[in-house]
Amino acid sequence: MGCPSCAPTLLLLLLSCPCAASPGSSAGNVPDGASTLAFVFDVTGSMYDDLVQVIEGASKILDTSLRRPKRPLHNFALVPFHDPEIGPVTITTDPKKFQYELRELYVQGGGDCPEMSIGAIKIALEISLPGSFIYVFTDARSKDYRLTHEVLQLIQQKQSQVVFVLTGDCDDREHIGYKVYEEIASTSSGQVFHLDKKQVNEVLKWVEEAVQASKVHLLSTDHLSMAVNTWQIPFDPSLKEVTVSLSGPSPAIEIRDPLGKQISKGSGLNELLNIHNSAKVVNVKDPEPGTWTVKTSSSGRHSVRITGLSTIDFRAGFSKKPTLDFKRTSSRPVQGIPTFVLLNTTGIALPARIDRLELLSITGELLKTLPVKYYPDRKPYGLWNISDFIPPEEAFFVKIMGYDKDDYLFQRISSVSFSSIIPEAPKVTMPDKTPGYYLQPGSIPCHVESLIPFTQRFSKNGIKLGVDQFFKTDE
Repeated sequence: MGCPSCAPTLLLLLLSCPCAASPGSSAGNVPDGASTLAFVFDVTGSMYDDLVQVIEGASKILDTSLRRPKRPLHNFALVPFHDPEIGPVTITTDPKKFQYELRELYVQGGGDCPEMSIGAIKIALEISLPGSFIYVFTDARSKDYRLTHEVLQLIQQKQSQVVFVLTGDCDDREHIGYKVYEEIASTSSGQVFHLDKKQVNEVLKWVEEAVQASKVHLLSTDHLSMAVNTWQIPFDPSLKEVTVSLSGPSPAIEIRDPLGKQISKGSGLNELLNIHNSAKVVNVKDPEPGTWTVKTSSSGRHSVRITGLSTIDFRAGFSKKPTLDFKRTSSRPVQGIPTFVLLNTTGIALPARIDRLELLSITGELLKTLPVKYYPDRKPYGLWNISDFIPPEEAFFVKIMGYDKDDYLFQRISSVSFSSIIPEAPKVTMPDKTPGYYLQPGSIPCHVESLIPFTQRFSKNGIKLGVDQFFKTDE
């Protein structure tokens, strides 16, 4: 420094934090890839019919999940809510305890239509494991929508999916209290299903199939108006099944194999959910490798999700300088700052490789393409560092494309969309007074917090002391 008596300290902000072990579970006992099944349930009086169906459906979901060779669920969470209270919250590894608490719920009162749903979702995300399945059952829009930003941050940290099963919305889908449901679903690759009270059990049958281990994402798009879209998607040999889900009015899905033959119900196409004018979910098991064509259409605002079961997947982390240590990355980039991407892949071994990375908008539009360098001698092989770029100002998905060991093309997208952190002005703290001692060296402590590079200057009575000093935040 130009001022030898000054000892400034630079604090680098941590952009993401390790997730704490969920209550009721020991972090050391959680198998790799295990998840939480969380039900966030509105217990106002109008939800009685929904509750009866959820109690019955939950039993089937748990039975199916526990019979699978690879059990995806480690624990179970129940977060009831109404206005103005949330809870009591249950988190347990015992499926019987979860079912007991669900049966013990009782619906009560009525009151205003908006409910404290966002706060309940926030609690469910906080107590759940990363990569969890969270289902929200309500017939009202949110009252506490101001918590949405915190919920979106948690989703990006935990990479969990939030699905809304709505049997009402206070008759105003333009209200921000409803629109935040769509934003949460979009960010988490979840969906919003609009149903009649008697149709909740239909969605629960689909949930039975949806809660699986090794679930990967192939496409996630949201559309604000009527649209017909055709997607060309490579199905690699590792995909054991592929599911296409469309939520919106007049939903239609058409699937063609690599030879152009349409797959129909009864000849390879399984219908998991078909609710007139609301939602459609279909599934193909053991698809032939190659480029498949998926055509979707809806007469209004809608969302499309395409998922599969596969060992090939990835997670993305962001950093301000190159690194091969995933712990040194964050779950979100900083807006306006050159950013590197570190990919941590699974299911990829030599000679398989990633060819390129793409950034996609929420509607599926290509925003940026970044090449991926091939390092066959790198250990561990599954880490890939991508050259720096300026993050888009809008939310985006990360998509990877590459070739498996037999040279089949594959693609995957991130399980959540990413939004950039908007940096605030640097925060500077100094004590009002610093004691000094006669004929002794002294120092003036100075503490700066900043996500962006900054210049530090000391002055006294408006007169600059020493020279300005420039700091980078990665120093």
